[in-house]
Amino acid sequence: MKLAVDLHSHSGYAGGVGQIELTEVSRTMKLKGIDVFGSGDCIFPPRTEELKHELKEVESGLFALPGDKSKFLLQTEVILTTKLAHKKNKTIAHHIILFPDFESIYKMQALMNKWGMKNTIGRPFITSNYQKELEDQLFEIHNIHSLLEIIPAHVMTPDGIFGSKNNLDELSEFYGSFLPNIKAIETGLSADPKMLEKIPDLAELTFISNSDCHSAALNRIGREFTILEVDQVSYKSIIQAIRQNQVNMTAEFNPAEGKYYLTGHRSNRKGHSSEIIFSNKIPQDLICPVCNKKMNLGVRERTIQLQDNSIIPTTRKYMHLIPLIEVLAASQNLKSITSNKVRRIFDIIMNIFPSEIALWQSDSIQVMLDKRVPQKTINQILAVQQGDFVFQPPGFDGIYGNLIIGDYK
Repeated sequence: MKLAVDLHSHSGYAGGVGQIELTEVSRTMKLKGIDVFGSGDCIFPPRTEELKHELKEVESGLFALPGDKSKFLLQTEVILTTKLAHKKNKTIAHHIILFPDFESIYKMQALMNKWGMKNTIGRPFITSNYQKELEDQLFEIHNIHSLLEIIPAHVMTPDGIFGSKNNLDELSEFYGSFLPNIKAIETGLSADPKMLEKIPDLAELTFISNSDCHSAALNRIGREFTILEVDQVSYKSIIQAIRQNQVNMTAEFNPAEGKYYLTGHRSNRKGHSSEIIFSNKIPQDLICPVCNKKMNLGVRERTIQLQDNSIIPTTRKYMHLIPLIEVLAASQNLKSITSNKVRRIFDIIMNIFPSEIALWQSDSIQVMLDKRVPQKTINQILAVQQGDFVFQPPGFDGIYGNLIIGDYK
């Protein structure tokens, strides 16, 4: 059976947002068509107890609010750091960890206490002084439970394992002897399977896509997701599908929308009166010619550095998507997704289709929506479904790309 999952999120404890109610998350999951959602920040003690208090186990390793059908999987993001002998600066990489039960979470917290690691924020740091110490930490985490899964997060962004800040050539530089236990990677908002599948160290791994959201908003939850082929709806089946690359498809940002796609500096940086973006001929030293500060190398260029064009790509099914609520706002020439007009159209569509995912997978959009929503809106939905959209300018330096649907040529 097919299961739509979004396995990377954050709660208010990760910073940047207020508290996010699970009831609100569940409501958005249903509208989007997400079957299983990552809880976010599950090893932060106040979040652990909050989840344990509010959720009940309904399937093996999956949890839900009482009387609700939306299912949650226990998940956190951690930041692993170490000092590699051949690197001047510390190597820092974000990782998703999936847990089968609360007992495993408590064992993880005990490890952090043993290592003297602070567990005072939703996305904690786990530090080490050299690579062997990092390997030992990874093995200790891995050995908590046979179904615990460690997944490198948004691998090509500056804070990802292959990001420009780390400038690694091979995964083994970081993971050492733990590498065989890495079965999957998260593509991230600034990269897609086509960009990643020619990177030798990634070619044989499972690619999953998640929203990494900090909000329950309609344009955050499920903005990226993965459809897995599973035997049953359970935590074990999800982990097995990830480990065995049983991915039916992923829904991805167009990489040009991602905040780190190109190299450049935004206009509000000190010393800038305007933005500067490099689509080619990037300064070799990455020094900005305007403010003389170092720039992060864009994901596009960083990916090209690592690609081996002799690799024959496997068939990975994916599609580029834009959250429906953003498409509706664009079709009405509105910037706000919270306008009453946009929400009314969204509600009409959700009374016709069972979910947003069902809409995107439908071949009857014109027939189903005809005369029920404006034709311009239908045209833009169809354009997005067919991949007829771009971002001008693309994303760079922490700024999302600017969406243009349809008439951009």
